[in-house]
Amino acid sequence: MPVVQIVKRKAKRMFPAAVEGRFFKRMGVAWKQTKTWVDRSIGYENRKVLSQNTPVVHNRIMFITFNHSYSCNPKYICEELIKRNANVEIYWGVTNMNTRGYVPDLPNVHVVKMNSYEYFVAACSSHVIIINSLLGDKFYPFPVKKEQRVFETWHGSLGIKRFDLAHYNTNLSWPEAAIRTGKLTNYCISNSKFEEDVFRETFWPETRIMRLGHARNDIFFDTYKEKRAQWKKEFFEERGLDPETKLCLYAPTFRDTHNFEVYDLNCDRLVEALEERFGGEWKILLRYHDNDKKKEKTQNKLKQDCVIDVTDLPDIQELLSFVDCGITDYSSWIYDFVLSGKPGFIYARDVEIYNNERGFYFKLEESPFPVAKCNDEMMQNVRSFDEKLYADKVKEFLDGKECMDDGHASERIADRLMKLLG
Repeated sequence: MPVVQIVKRKAKRMFPAAVEGRFFKRMGVAWKQTKTWVDRSIGYENRKVLSQNTPVVHNRIMFITFNHSYSCNPKYICEELIKRNANVEIYWGVTNMNTRGYVPDLPNVHVVKMNSYEYFVAACSSHVIIINSLLGDKFYPFPVKKEQRVFETWHGSLGIKRFDLAHYNTNLSWPEAAIRTGKLTNYCISNSKFEEDVFRETFWPETRIMRLGHARNDIFFDTYKEKRAQWKKEFFEERGLDPETKLCLYAPTFRDTHNFEVYDLNCDRLVEALEERFGGEWKILLRYHDNDKKKEKTQNKLKQDCVIDVTDLPDIQELLSFVDCGITDYSSWIYDFVLSGKPGFIYARDVEIYNNERGFYFKLEESPFPVAKCNDEMMQNVRSFDEKLYADKVKEFLDGKECMDDGHASERIADRLMKLLG
């Protein structure tokens, strides 16, 4: 963020802080943030030197995900390379070195701590860098040499939330990092005409787009049939669940204000409605967004006996592969889950507020999912769920977005990577 912008923003806050009797506290915060910015600027200049003096290793691939663990599209691309015994050296940027970010422990697969010296060496020496969000996060950019190739696989696809400059107005750091990422990206991997249009109008107006499908969505097809069964078995055994228990995932997105009051889904009533409509015994899996993890421990109020908190699990796709039903508000994961054909619902208490805050690419009602703005509507939608109508809407939705996911995306992407690496 340029110094001039920082100074202007801080200056605007000084008089209100003085009125509130917090002038020196505000000054302290401003000084600390200024030192941090200077430190990061020094870091970037030194990363330029590191990059210039670090040769690119021809068969080295680096994977970086926004949650800094083994997940999303990069995970499933990596799995395909491992499956092929490809002659590649793989690096992953992770936060938790104790668990390796759940990255497989193999001779040619290495983990480096995010934003460490080793991480930047790996980034500067990798021939291919595969990301699913920002390159270098918001505050830790690194230069990309002309012989390196950056693949953007993005963590959304058919999702409803806007993230262009006109609608992302909470802070300057994320859009600034997104603009930088767009300029450094060589290829965007897409699964639909809809997503390609989103790429073009956001941060990749001229980047080459490859419509190969999203590797993470292979899990919904027969190519992952055995793996799905294994994930489900392990999940149930670890939690001592009856194998016949049915699972509903409730995973809302975050708010810029981190307001937890909107997550007031009545899980006891929901279980009753699910059991009445679909039969069997049900449990609710609760998963908050990564951006809400810090506050989740103190602000989560959904702690009924029927609720299992799965916020800390690194990869939501594994859950999506075997849950029986899904509920969200505006999160993009449900537009992956739609490929399963299983029931999906929208519980959106604050749709008008969120639309003003972030904006939508299409109306909620244009999705296949029944929409509720309160608990009474939610329970009614579950009890009156119509499988035939839902299936017709799913087909219409996927056809309209020109989605081409078919279970073989990871294979196509791996083919391109191996061709590139020679």
